[in-house]
Amino acid sequence: MNRTVLVHGDGRRRAPRAVPAVSLAAVTALAVLAGCAAIPTEGPVAQGDVVLTENDALFLQVYGPDANATPEQIVRGFLSAQAAGVNEVFATAREFLTERASQEWDPYGQVTVYSGDLGLTMSHAPSADGDAEDAAPATEQPAPDLATVDQVVLSGPANVAGVVDVAGQYVEASKDARQDVSFVLTKDDAGQWRIDEVADGVLVSQPNFASVYRSTPVYFLSQDLTTLVPELRWFPQRNIATNAVRALLAGPSEWMRDAVVSGAPAGTSLSVEAVAVDSAGTASVDLTGPVLAADEDQRALLSAQLEATLQRISGVSDVALTVGGAALTVKPHPDLERDPAPAGPALGVREGTVVSLDGRQLSPVVGMPSLVSLDPTAIAVRDGVVVARLGRDRLARLATGGEVTDLLAEPGVVAPSVDRFGWVWTASERADGGLIAVRASDGMRMDVVVDWLAGQVVRQVRVSRDGARVAVLSAGPEGTQVEVAGIVRDPDGGPQRVNGSVPVGGSLASASDAAWVDEVTVAVLGDPSDGQAPGVATSVSLVPVGGQTESLQPVESADGIAAGRGKRAVYVRTGSGDLFTRSTTGTNWSLVTAGVELFTFPG
Repeated sequence: MNRTVLVHGDGRRRAPRAVPAVSLAAVTALAVLAGCAAIPTEGPVAQGDVVLTENDALFLQVYGPDANATPEQIVRGFLSAQAAGVNEVFATAREFLTERASQEWDPYGQVTVYSGDLGLTMSHAPSADGDAEDAAPATEQPAPDLATVDQVVLSGPANVAGVVDVAGQYVEASKDARQDVSFVLTKDDAGQWRIDEVADGVLVSQPNFASVYRSTPVYFLSQDLTTLVPELRWFPQRNIATNAVRALLAGPSEWMRDAVVSGAPAGTSLSVEAVAVDSAGTASVDLTGPVLAADEDQRALLSAQLEATLQRISGVSDVALTVGGAALTVKPHPDLERDPAPAGPALGVREGTVVSLDGRQLSPVVGMPSLVSLDPTAIAVRDGVVVARLGRDRLARLATGGEVTDLLAEPGVVAPSVDRFGWVWTASERADGGLIAVRASDGMRMDVVVDWLAGQVVRQVRVSRDGARVAVLSAGPEGTQVEVAGIVRDPDGGPQRVNGSVPVGGSLASASDAAWVDEVTVAVLGDPSDGQAPGVATSVSLVPVGGQTESLQPVESADGIAAGRGKRAVYVRTGSGDLFTRSTTGTNWSLVTAGVELFTFPG
């Protein structure tokens, strides 16, 4: 029997466990979703891709096929070996293939992650002339007699969770995504079953993916060079530092391009294809010549990016930069903000009065105008700019002198979001896609055409606290979509355009509200009107921008969500005005206060 063993990073072993099986045909079916090329696991291992020491880290240790293994055992063993293959150039996985398939198979393509188990059904392989009897569905065929046949097919449905592309970007699959998959196996000259046809790339179960891969943010810079902006990537944990630096030097993904910049000069790469991490926690990054052409300010920014990226990896505390082995002179880099916290207290509305939250106490904000007769339906704040939606067709700025200044009149205007440059973002629910940005200081309006919103009705707009990205909830023929895109700005911070988007939260059934929780996570509230009866608990989810959605405990009758900084600072408001936050254990919700009509955090 093929064996799979979980091994601790310090060499301790765990007992074997069963590993689910599924076919690689799902990889091909999802190529459009994640793109093609090679997963970032290549590299001259002999030159020292470094294994970071993590006492509780696990990696998979697998073994080749046993003698006289059945087709089912061969397929399951091959899938287990694929997961471990990133650590040993897939040598064991190739033992489950015929010689021809081993030579043709390219595992360095995308990684498809599947959930649950798969019941494989064995059937006769189709004949060369496509005989109808041989090609009939497996359910209509008797199980083949393995003693009398030389070729069989194992097939079954796979539940796809997501795909990791060449750059390490994870795209979550849509809810209930399934792919029919199959393997063709044949006997070799020694009478042993081997896989004869296999698609490029690898397929990994969710438990094995969690054991082998790790997510890490790769940092770029905001256009005004004040803030670090992350892209979440997934790499094999054994060479995560090397792959993270490669990703940084290669630049941001298309959806973030032009919304961020990098201090890495074009053409800069690793001169030694490994980032070594010594026992003191210093990561040695040896770069190629183009970095020498950069001025000292650019080098300082690159150094800041590398430090921010590598120091998020376990075991790394410092970074040493060299070029061809010689130390690279870098001046002290500027203080760059990372994962900005809300600037100021949370605000809400109670009985028409603007209030701030201090612990569990709500206090009126001195000087704010009364909203009793203005029908406030949403509120946003950032750096002293307070904006309210009045009714459903009007945005107004609220000043501490009691003034109410109209900013926008638009049918079906969505709840506002104020960015750090003083622009108020919104959209019209009655328009066909597109976003609207209004400068809070003077009411200047910018209509932002967004191609990927064509045919969609925007429901919610939320700009990240770094100001470089925007999360958009929209509805269309395919249901609710949650997407994140980069914001391209002019030198003064004014929005010029929004890039193409990356889909997130693909497994969500619905979405009605959202809030940025941290630099890579959006909290999303389900739509209580999505076929649910009044009073039914509404879903609450944490959605990484490049990861798998995490479901939290639902909240009955919830209709609004807000977030401070961090996953424990998520707040949910119900239709009756009860405000809840996550308990100290993080598993349940704790009542903060009651009678809150609206609630938001700065940014």
